[in-house]
Amino acid sequence: MSGKVTIITGSSRGIGRQLALDCALAGNPVIVNYVSSKAAADQIVQTIADAGGRAFAVRADVSDGVQADHLIAAAIEKFGKLDCVINNAGVGNRIGLSQLDGATFNATLATNLTSAFLVSQAAIQHMKERGGRLIFMSSGAARTGGVISAAYAASKAGLEGLMHYYATYLRSYRITANAIAPSLIATDMIGEMHVHATDQLPLGRLGRPDEIWPAVRMIMETEYLTGQTIHIDAGRYMT
Repeated sequence: MSGKVTIITGSSRGIGRQLALDCALAGNPVIVNYVSSKAAADQIVQTIADAGGRAFAVRADVSDGVQADHLIAAAIEKFGKLDCVINNAGVGNRIGLSQLDGATFNATLATNLTSAFLVSQAAIQHMKERGGRLIFMSSGAARTGGVISAAYAASKAGLEGLMHYYATYLRSYRITANAIAPSLIATDMIGEMHVHATDQLPLGRLGRPDEIWPAVRMIMETEYLTGQTIHIDAGRYMT
């Protein structure tokens, strides 16, 4: 697998950053998307270039429709096509139920869910002739509620509903839609949360960001896979 032009939203840090690196090193041109972390985005682009890969950074708040359209247009202008979108942009501030208000709830959904809709809608228009891949970064919180917030859990459950709709209605265009649900990955989203990995995870440790790419690669390579959620969580949630 190589040469698949791939947009990764929210890829200046965390899982998105690692996916940008892994995807590029597998031979795929990557668009690194960020909102405020320009230095971090430029750094991963440079790291990819130093390793012989191709990448460039695009600033876009993908919860805004105009900016989401700009992100897709920039990828097409740079590489002439678009093969894969990884909807990874997300926020996960730990907020108790009694402290969660409507504004915070809506802001979380805008970043985690609405952005995926806006970017995917724009991308689909360029994928209909050639096929493509839509990948949604979900979470075990979509099923268990998780430990971050009600808003976070709702946004991730919504992502999977959106994925199922796309998987059903885009089949004739050879566009697949799947989700990946990592849980308790060692990133800054976990931050200072006190997590007893041995108590919560059958494998007794947090996951690493580089353990997500093999599942992404499988989805990118496989046309006979759609409408599925792949759990990467050490067996914490079993299906």
